[in-house]
Amino acid sequence: MSSIRKLFITTIVSALIAIPIAVNAHHSMSEFDRTVIEEVEGVVSKVSWKNPHILLEVTRTDENGADTIFYLEASAVSSLRRRGMTGDEVNVGDAVRIAGWPSNRRDNYIQANHVLLPSGVEMLVGGPTEPRWGDTSLGSNRDVLNAERVAAATGNGIFRIWSQGSRAWFFTGRSGFKLNESATAAVAAWDDIADNPIVQCIAPGMPGLMGNPYPMEFTQVGDNLELQFEEFDALRTIHMGDDVADPADIALSHLGYSVGHWEGETLVVNTNRVNWPYFNRTGAPQTENVKINERFTVQEDGNRLEWILTVDEPATLVEPFVLNGYFVWKPGEAINPYECTLEDWASNEKTLSN
Repeated sequence: MSSIRKLFITTIVSALIAIPIAVNAHHSMSEFDRTVIEEVEGVVSKVSWKNPHILLEVTRTDENGADTIFYLEASAVSSLRRRGMTGDEVNVGDAVRIAGWPSNRRDNYIQANHVLLPSGVEMLVGGPTEPRWGDTSLGSNRDVLNAERVAAATGNGIFRIWSQGSRAWFFTGRSGFKLNESATAAVAAWDDIADNPIVQCIAPGMPGLMGNPYPMEFTQVGDNLELQFEEFDALRTIHMGDDVADPADIALSHLGYSVGHWEGETLVVNTNRVNWPYFNRTGAPQTENVKINERFTVQEDGNRLEWILTVDEPATLVEPFVLNGYFVWKPGEAINPYECTLEDWASNEKTLSN
């Protein structure tokens, strides 16, 4: 490791390798050039360990005393927590070495994948699951669960905590749905930084909410069901029994009005009255006329929740879209506070100048 006040940058141009993106991805990652690995060594000058993603600021001081600032974005706190990292590992003043993908839109901005700490421990904070520089690492295990919670975990049919098993279409837009000409043009014009409400800490509406990468839990509340999401601390109500109203009398909302009933062991949910403007998480539009049908069926062993989603939106889709997805039960998993925060560096308590 070089002196605490030196910084070197090494750019390695390599063949494009399809490394899985970690579940932190609240935007499409198209901003970052994944054909290039940029290495940065310097001093951490600011830290923001918050959802929707962590941020590090690294300062270079060259031989003439001039500073250059690099901004490093990594996975969400919710993701890194499940990989055994708490945020206490990296602090202002640490001499670190970082490798990641440079932005093609913002100067000195990098999607960080590897952070080498002064102790020699390497934090895996992005997509790759193998350390770059050594054998001692944090984050290679994507599911670090508390052993006591695992031992005590119980399940009761649908009423348990479920983790995503399939979510690709919400993030990438590549799951076979067919957009009409106007919707295709809208997606082409989508700016994943300027237009994406999720990076502004605005929770997605339906059906995009169901593409959340973190756990969700079904609970019974009176006659109704509630679906609690870790992502954005969102809460969805499914109206059952005598609580069902005429949807025409219900005000429009981002989550719409969901009405459920049981068909044997399958929970069937129909949702309308949605005014969320996006069909997915990559800019495909939708109108207030969208109709959403979901079917949830717990497998006999209780470890998997089958989910069939059907979206009927003639204003966007050439034909109704049907997704066969699923969720999985990971005993010991928990719903943690998300507490999405728009970072203001000026008020950050972990600044070098404080």
